[in-house]
Amino acid sequence: MTGTSAASSSAEQTGSTSALCTWTENGRDESWLLQVDLPASSIPAEAAPGDEQEIFVDLNGVTDRRNVLGGIMTRHSARDEGGDSVDGADATRYSIELPVPRGYRGALRFLPVPRGLQDADRPTWLDVLERGFVPVGDHGLRTVTDMRRKQVLELAAPDARPLIWTGGDRPATGSRSGAGEGLSDVDEQVITLGSAPRRIWTHRPQRGPASAPVLVVFDGERFIRGGLLAAIDELVSPPSAVIAIDHAPVGNDGPDEDAAVGQRADDLVMNPRFCDDVLALVRQTAPEVSARTIVAGASYGGLAAAFFSLRHPKEFRGICLSPSFWETDDQGRRIWDLTPSTTDDDPGRLAGAPESRTLETRTATADRPTFCVDHGILETAIADSVAEATGEFAARGIDFAPRPFVGGHEYLWWRELMLVRLAEVLAE
Repeated sequence: MTGTSAASSSAEQTGSTSALCTWTENGRDESWLLQVDLPASSIPAEAAPGDEQEIFVDLNGVTDRRNVLGGIMTRHSARDEGGDSVDGADATRYSIELPVPRGYRGALRFLPVPRGLQDADRPTWLDVLERGFVPVGDHGLRTVTDMRRKQVLELAAPDARPLIWTGGDRPATGSRSGAGEGLSDVDEQVITLGSAPRRIWTHRPQRGPASAPVLVVFDGERFIRGGLLAAIDELVSPPSAVIAIDHAPVGNDGPDEDAAVGQRADDLVMNPRFCDDVLALVRQTAPEVSARTIVAGASYGGLAAAFFSLRHPKEFRGICLSPSFWETDDQGRRIWDLTPSTTDDDPGRLAGAPESRTLETRTATADRPTFCVDHGILETAIADSVAEATGEFAARGIDFAPRPFVGGHEYLWWRELMLVRLAEVLAE
């Protein structure tokens, strides 16, 4: 057994060592053992656990709400010379040891949870997540903001591959507008997509060829704040334009998470009207571009990217990150059931689709739908649905090779892979 400190892991990725994490190697082909040590003095005052609370390590894909006890940290108290416990934050720490897959990268934070909680239902867990925290002080890990606008620590195993996209986050604000502040050539506006107004940002990279494809990004506000536009500007040959679409309701006094979740699902879960409106927006924004538009998204956004390619295969190609292929549309159909038919009189007709859902294509022959798929090996439901979809699509004449990454349902991977896959598509 070889002990490896965080100096040889996260230091490679962030340029510093971690006071929180120590990695131990069990063998070349075995999982890492991660030791997490949290001094009570590093817990923010507002997050300090009460007598009826414990500290849960939220390590994306490794621990989860279905086995809360598996992520509970052990509380240790220092003892005086007489063997009695010494109270106080400076004398107390919390620790846990977790098996972590080789090559892992993911988000780490800490959650105060009710003592004895074993399997949290969704409402309980959402309430717990609101109180999540990262330690104060010098912990040596990079702090980023996740898709839920919460601070997390970026954690990488010693053998995790280096990132290509290392751009940092833009500071989060209390407002959902202004994601493009401080960036040149970014136009923010509110337009109607689907059934309601949407906030969008349009960016035209200075070096983007006029003939290059347009990029449409779902959950665009979060990806913009994560540095997407700055990274795109650094590409050798960027897209001609980037359209980033937010899904939160417009006009509320403040963020309404429940309304945002519902609207996002309505937009992205195989919604033909939303798809057609986005196509109209692309044509209005870049009428001179004939190349297929690249649509990119994660989770529900990954599902939508595949749906756009299926519904308008001549107009869209998709970058699908952790796609929610387990979902069904309002008629109970899975994503592969919407594969364009090759036998219908109307070549743009979706297989099994009613007349009201026929495609609007510019030519009489639909191109083959094209999309790529990445998923985490630790997001079980997604990985299983991707495996199912791979066979179902192949039976319908659409082949793709899903590429797994070592992580969970993870924004830290999505922001990296979106840029990597974009560069690959543009290079074609």
